[in-house]
Amino acid sequence: MKLLPDADVEPALRGATRRAGRWAAWLAVLASPLLTIAGLIVLQPAGAPSMRDGGALASSTSPEGWAEMYVRSWLSATRDDPADLETFYPPGMKSQRAVGTQVPVDTAVISAVSTAPGTWSIVVVADVLVLQPDGKRAAMLLCAQVAMIGTDAAFVAAALPTPVACPGTGGAVVLAYDEVADPGGPVGQSVAGFLAAYLAGQGQLDRFVSPGASLALPRPAPYMAVQVTEVRTREKFEPGQAARPVDGTVIHSFTHAWGWDATGQSTPVDYALTLVARAGRWEINRIDPAPLLAGR
Repeated sequence: MKLLPDADVEPALRGATRRAGRWAAWLAVLASPLLTIAGLIVLQPAGAPSMRDGGALASSTSPEGWAEMYVRSWLSATRDDPADLETFYPPGMKSQRAVGTQVPVDTAVISAVSTAPGTWSIVVVADVLVLQPDGKRAAMLLCAQVAMIGTDAAFVAAALPTPVACPGTGGAVVLAYDEVADPGGPVGQSVAGFLAAYLAGQGQLDRFVSPGASLALPRPAPYMAVQVTEVRTREKFEPGQAARPVDGTVIHSFTHAWGWDATGQSTPVDYALTLVARAGRWEINRIDPAPLLAGR
């Protein structure tokens, strides 16, 4: 868990407001003095757990969203505010928590299994800020299993959420980009120019993109400036070969970079790109959906 001073908590709650349309989950937050603080973590589940024996994937009408909001209310409930928990679980509960000691920041469903007709077992993972004895707040992940009963017209929880183990994280993967490209060389310059235009709006994107490539610009641009720190390729070049590519030659690159925002703060980013040679230069053809793995 990472300890967060109160001053660091405020900027991130804005990211959680994308769920404002789901009124039930926000009753607890809006009623709490902690509206002025924030949550910090962008949720990155490591993967879905395996299905139970005999279990089947839930249909598109399964109550994942209802379960997600139920877990939010359960985590938000305090002794002064039940967070409308009875909307999801009619028996309700009486929380003993003080206001502001536990705040859900973000939630996501990581598995949904129909165990019987009209019955679902759903696992929800939540980012939670928990007040520590030293007055700081620790950002942690909590996974909870929820039993939901009902049909398309009405769902209800059969019990309070059950905390369970979250999915594990695998070991580091080995990528297939063994060759280091010169940042000032033709490949490095094309990649750097593309990222500056794509992420910071510096220069014309068309100059660095293959004709017909479908690469819409992020709007607004997420950064004010971009600094490329390393460019690697899967393909090996003989000395000078990268400077005079044959039209139609395809290469795959992986780039580490930093994006700098208007406040001077930087964020590390990675880009897996496919480049195609045209008219003696390298152009970005696409942003790959995933980096290439070694041995594949």
